[in-house]
Amino acid sequence: MYGMQKFLTLIFIALLGWLSLAPAAHAQGPAGPQTQSESFELEVIRLMNLERTSRGLPPLARNTQLTLSARAHNADMIANNFFDHTGSNGSTASERACAAGYAPYGWGRCYVGENIAGGYTTPAAVMTGWMNSGGHRANILNSNYREVGVGHTTGGSWGNYWTMDLGAQPRVLPIFINNDAAQTTDYHVTVTLTKEDVSSWGSIGPVSGVQISSDPGFAGAAWQAWSPTLNFELPRGSGTKTVYVRYSDGSQTVTSADTITLNEPVPSLSVSAAQVIFLSQAGSGQVVPPGATLHIANTGSQVLHWTAGRSQSWLQLGATSGDAPATVTASVINSGGILNGAAGTTAGATITVAATNPDALNSPQTIPVTLFLVDKIYTTFLPQIRK
Repeated sequence: MYGMQKFLTLIFIALLGWLSLAPAAHAQGPAGPQTQSESFELEVIRLMNLERTSRGLPPLARNTQLTLSARAHNADMIANNFFDHTGSNGSTASERACAAGYAPYGWGRCYVGENIAGGYTTPAAVMTGWMNSGGHRANILNSNYREVGVGHTTGGSWGNYWTMDLGAQPRVLPIFINNDAAQTTDYHVTVTLTKEDVSSWGSIGPVSGVQISSDPGFAGAAWQAWSPTLNFELPRGSGTKTVYVRYSDGSQTVTSADTITLNEPVPSLSVSAAQVIFLSQAGSGQVVPPGATLHIANTGSQVLHWTAGRSQSWLQLGATSGDAPATVTASVINSGGILNGAAGTTAGATITVAATNPDALNSPQTIPVTLFLVDKIYTTFLPQIRK
């Protein structure tokens, strides 16, 4: 003990274990009702994974059984007023994890290490304390671990109880998209792989090849050599995306998956005109206006590529493809004698503008065009008034 400070760690390596002591903050207070803080637990895991990935280690995947075991140990320490890795019933961290449903290796024990702390009031504070202590730091940066569960409980004489259970179980090789990021704006991602570094006893052996796919059936996915990271392209378009990796040791396979939300910036098509109207004096060939201008814009992001088409030959377009922003002039020609008709004749057509980007929004857009043949087109001049 160091004055009013207390901090313990327990590391299990196969069937061997030991204890190490390090200082921690102690906040004395009356015992009270226990409450959980999942947001604090998740933040500890986030900070822990930042410590690991900054050193070239893969993240650890959150595991339900390890989380339950960590929370239960907090509750036990509060209810029975003790602070130790050994439970009130004499259980070890490994035994508690197994009891919670964590899978043991072939020798019959769960491969689990444990950090505990008391008194720290924030995730950042407890992580700083652990990282400043050699034993706890070694536990957090242990390359054999692949999963983690964190419990944070308030109550008891220490005020805040923290338990971190780290482990690996056979035939569970997590993968991580962009180091376990929750979301991305780029469909190009990096997938981090893991491998079996504890034992092949009851588990998969050394990985000889992997497949990676967004299809759980791995349709068309080629086998390739294991690598710590693989580059991968998510299916285009915003939404939740899942990546699957199949590991093989030559005689058996293990499949893992991870998800990420893709918020992909996409182009959005905008065309200025809702409709176009032309007037023509029957038999004169005169058309008003001589040309109608459409403004094509991108109200989203990225580059929007567009094409434009017409439904009638008498309707001409000054451009039929390009990149936004752009302008297209529509005009009328006397194709098929359309302008030679009798007054009162009406002809209709459409202009269709479409983005060629497969994920573009508001595409295609169709603009109706109407041609009216009239007896006479009157021109009105407004007088100019000088003051």
